Amino acid sequence: MTQAKVCIISPIDTQFHSLEGGLRSVHVESLDHIHIYSADPEESARFFERHFEAKSVLRNSNVNGDIRIFLSLGGQIVVIGAFPAGLGAELPPPAADGAYSHGFGVAHIGLRVASVSEAVSELSAAGVRMLSQPMSEESGLTYAYVAVPDGVVVELTEYA
Repeated sequence: MTQAKVCIISPIDTQFHSLEGGLRSVHVESLDHIHIYSADPEESARFFERHFEAKSVLRNSNVNGDIRIFLSLGGQIVVIGAFPAGLGAELPPPAADGAYSHGFGVAHIGLRVASVSEAVSELSAAGVRMLSQPMSEESGLTYAYVAVPDGVVVELTEYA
């Protein structure tokens, strides 16, 4: 397994809002996409399609000619592309509490499912590496962590 660098980018407009102390915040219209760098974009895309019902919506190249695969995943866009020149994948460090012991600031991607226990059973039966078993909180949240290609961690969530 290799480690991915994940960039989260959201569209913004130029409207600013006042906060306490005269600071201003940028109005965010929505989360636009999550971009995952991959050692093998085609294989990573197939993983998300096979295990999480992602649908390919676009394939193109960026200005450097690198392939980008756009997937629809739970109503959001996930872009999978090759590492840029000069960057590369590394083996991921140990994981705990839904994040690797050291990384790049993004702990995990959360995907809501109807049943975490059923999803864990299905993924385990398909040979997907689980980072935790389902855990339930008093709040009604149940979750489990999954290792996906390129060192990305997915948290499966279910709300009672």
